[in-house]
Amino acid sequence: MSEFDPQKDEDRAYLAAALTAYALGLKTEGILSHKRRSPAEARGRHIAMYLLRTALGMSLSRVARAFNRDRTTVAYACNLIEDARDDSDFDLWIEQLSVGLSSVVVLDGASVEA
Repeated sequence: MSEFDPQKDEDRAYLAAALTAYALGLKTEGILSHKRRSPAEARGRHIAMYLLRTALGMSLSRVARAFNRDRTTVAYACNLIEDARDDSDFDLWIEQLSVGLSSVVVLDGASVEA
């Protein structure tokens, strides 16, 4: 297994998925799976994709490659999560995850794109 590198999009995706899985009480592998999974795991994947897009400033295409998905799938996931942020509790929770993810990436010496 190769060493973790926060500069690699796949490793950033793993980190976002692991953080999201922990917050939701899911397994990281379920969020990263290429198979159809439970609705909770799909929601976790949507959140992890959204975090990469917003907290780390990755393009839709880069997020799609990191999750081995289509760019339009990432756009759909990001739109779902953005719409869910109308709920103030969910908005606060997502913001906390965003800060956590960007803090870990910055602490590890990787730059967060603007």
